[in-house]
Amino acid sequence: MNPREKAANKEAFGRMNRLEKLDYIRTYYWGPILLAVIALIILGTSLYRHFTKKEQILYTACINTVIGDELENALHRDYLLARGMDPRKSEILFYRNLYLSENASEENHEIAYASRMKLLAVINSKKMDFALMNREAYDILSQSDYLLDLSELAREDGELYKELEPFLTENTVIIEDNAIEYNLREADTYQAVTKEVINGIDLSGIPVIRDAGFPDTVYLGIIANTPRITECCEYLRFILFRGNRPA
Repeated sequence: MNPREKAANKEAFGRMNRLEKLDYIRTYYWGPILLAVIALIILGTSLYRHFTKKEQILYTACINTVIGDELENALHRDYLLARGMDPRKSEILFYRNLYLSENASEENHEIAYASRMKLLAVINSKKMDFALMNREAYDILSQSDYLLDLSELAREDGELYKELEPFLTENTVIIEDNAIEYNLREADTYQAVTKEVINGIDLSGIPVIRDAGFPDTVYLGIIANTPRITECCEYLRFILFRGNRPA
């Protein structure tokens, strides 16, 4: 468009009333305006996520257990503050409402299957450090060899391991079995090679958990492939500090 045409269009636009101007803008500039608005929304969303995104310090799965607000505050915010971290910038991510069972009822079968798939995904992606669980879930994770042999903590932090000893528990790990053949009826009996491993922490004797009012024993396990073992040790020490030493 040459300067004369631009001047003529500007003059014509100036003679329009407000409604005519709005209609003109809508007709000729709606596309660019819409694109600009979308760009601003995307930019604003990206900036918001950037400045409000929290760093995940640890990942904990609550399996067959439900924690209340008070206990979550004790296991989350209090830990961050004790470590000198800002709860507005850091967090412990909790995977909630997970359910595992070898004998799930028909109405809970889909929930159990979805929970297994989610757990498998976060474990494989190394975004799960702890499992807070009841006995049934503990048995399932142990048999699947998902839990860390806690005797390894003796090498990582010998002092911590000694403090944990009164609470440590053994469970069965299946090294190999014929479950596939048995389920396909290619074998008459189920057979498995197993071993007993110290891979759980009975939290029932620790006041912060005991006082939360769980109806059954609650166990804590460290996921075997966690890349945050040092932070895991700090977290365990914090739980023991709250539970066994004077404030």
